[in-house]
Amino acid sequence: MRVLTRRAVRRWAVVAAGVGILCGLPAVVAALPVPGSELTAAQLRARIAASATVSYQGYAQSYVDLGLPSLPDLGNVISLLDGSTDQYVWYRSPGQWRADQLTAAGENDIYQTSRGTYQWNYTNNELTRVVGAQPVRLPQAPDLLPPDLARRLVGLASRATRFTRLPAQRIAGVDAAGLRLVPVDSASTISQVEIWADPRTGLPVQVEVFGAGDAAPLLVSRFLDLSETTPAAATLTPQPGPGIDLATTTLPDAEGVLNGFGPPLPAQLGWIERVANPAGLSDVAAYGAGFSRFAVVPLPARAGDAALSAASSAGLTVTLGAGTAVVVQTPLIAILLARSPDGQVYLLTGTVTASRLEYAATQLLESQ
Repeated sequence: MRVLTRRAVRRWAVVAAGVGILCGLPAVVAALPVPGSELTAAQLRARIAASATVSYQGYAQSYVDLGLPSLPDLGNVISLLDGSTDQYVWYRSPGQWRADQLTAAGENDIYQTSRGTYQWNYTNNELTRVVGAQPVRLPQAPDLLPPDLARRLVGLASRATRFTRLPAQRIAGVDAAGLRLVPVDSASTISQVEIWADPRTGLPVQVEVFGAGDAAPLLVSRFLDLSETTPAAATLTPQPGPGIDLATTTLPDAEGVLNGFGPPLPAQLGWIERVANPAGLSDVAAYGAGFSRFAVVPLPARAGDAALSAASSAGLTVTLGAGTAVVVQTPLIAILLARSPDGQVYLLTGTVTASRLEYAATQLLESQ
């Protein structure tokens, strides 16, 4: 039998105590008071808006609970906006970044490079180069990352939106300053947006979006791990190995795809004014301001019929002055599909109430 001397016992006790202290450091650091920032709401807003030049790399998680119905050809978007999304991200600039979305089957990666966009599909073992500009597109997982989401929301705010400061929080190791945005339009389904960002660089680290009357956020996006350092160039460059299929796809001309399915959209829908469109998209329109903005899209015949059929099982059928419509109201997004007397189907959607879309659809059908 081996007998430990008192000196050995003390030595091992010191080692054990040291290990215990190291294991407890994260909890101790997390419990320390978070220093506040002297930035005003306007100053923090400006830093957030200008943070696209800040390099970083990290791991982010987002959760969205919108309760969207199943619609044709939108399965990936529906799953993105109803559930959790985990991503690793490496970001150097708006034109050079990479985001890896983790899935049950593996991962789906997006590379933005100087030579275009690349998409890596783990399940199909395929790397695809996407050629062409994207003036409009469906939502993708990187759109939910805190920096991009926060900048988009800050940019969407109207002059009437109220900005106030929030208490600081420690998020992913960052002593983050808080900013609250409150829309003033009663038609908006968003009651408030809360953003926390690094006060030095303006890099957003957490975003929460609240629906009207909701005590808990319906959309949360936050970093769980973050380093504001520049990722290596090799990390941002697709490097396909042996056996990986390489493909190139050219995006269709957005003007040709989205235009030509209905008469020109008016400059106003009642008192609601139309806002500027991406270049060339004359038959797709956005109306309203701030967080009560919504889109109007004429749909081709087959797609319109399929969307109306799918929405009918989840929405409410209403009669408009010059046609019929199906309305689906979720906590944050309303969807309305209207059919004019001549059979044209229009999709109206945005972070507005169903009544605002019904008013807009009535004005739209009467103007055609």
